[in-house]
Amino acid sequence: MATRSKYMKLLHNKGFTFIEMIFAFSFFLLIVSFYPVFFQLVSQSGFVEERLQRMEWEVFSAQVKKEIRMSDSIRVENNRLMLKIDKMSIMYEAYNSNIRRRVDLKGHEIMLQNIKAVSFEVIPKGVRITVKDQYNQSEAILVRTVVDEEGLYGP
Repeated sequence: MATRSKYMKLLHNKGFTFIEMIFAFSFFLLIVSFYPVFFQLVSQSGFVEERLQRMEWEVFSAQVKKEIRMSDSIRVENNRLMLKIDKMSIMYEAYNSNIRRRVDLKGHEIMLQNIKAVSFEVIPKGVRITVKDQYNQSEAILVRTVVDEEGLYGP
């Protein structure tokens, strides 16, 4: 009989108690409860990409506004926006599914990705840029310049 209680103590000390089982099961349920959220996020990757596209548009429009307002002259030729700032020539153009920026016809800086179409239009005292993205959403920006009209459309 004494040996039996000795073995029971050994088993009890090294065994898996009911409380430990409940704790492990609770932890398992907690992990499993996050699966629907995870799968929902994975299935809505398009929504995340749309938000990223929107953020890229905000960065692009801020950069373009800054350069247009600093420019000495503005021209649009063959659907390319050309700016003169001091002695630099800056060009924005569509390139495949991107808008790229080139300085003095050198370099290749991608400013906006995943676009279907872009149009540049010179308006009185400014420029209008319209972009259609891969989700068929259109964004437009109207940038007014501080240069008077006579000096705006340079040679």
